[in-house]
Amino acid sequence: MNKPVLALLAALAVSLLFAEEESRFDLASATARFAADEERLKSEFEKCSSKLDRPSEGIVVPVENHPNGSIKVDIYAGKAQFFEKESLVWCGDVIVREYDLDGKVKVELEAEACVIDRKTKSGWIKNRANGRYGKTKIRGCGIYFSFPEEFVKISSKVEIESSDIKFEGVEL
Repeated sequence: MNKPVLALLAALAVSLLFAEEESRFDLASATARFAADEERLKSEFEKCSSKLDRPSEGIVVPVENHPNGSIKVDIYAGKAQFFEKESLVWCGDVIVREYDLDGKVKVELEAEACVIDRKTKSGWIKNRANGRYGKTKIRGCGIYFSFPEEFVKISSKVEIESSDIKFEGVEL
């Protein structure tokens, strides 16, 4: 199978994995906004990394709550440093978890390091990360994510392993 077809299938699979509703937002109009935010966070990641000064250890950062007040998304960081002025958190040895309303882990992502913007609830992971969503495992490098819009973009070295995805009617 050639690379463009594999890339198309990977992009389709990732979009299907993280879409709870078929059309939560207009992806075409959001693309430019996501791209700009991704570039901003890439730059912030590098700035924060260069300013690290004795990060705290074993921190849990709540990112988003469900309407009923229970935790929807939190981040465990083996190391973390808050940059309050910029509303950023640099996290190392990271585990990001999204919970359902019953408190069960729905999505889990592990990464070496990332930066999270607490205002926009978006983030950037520079190096490799591993994620799990149900029976689906995703790996890749250069990951941008937006929690409120449930958007994830993996820039390179994408690997998807799933028994949940069905490509009905697709001829290769």
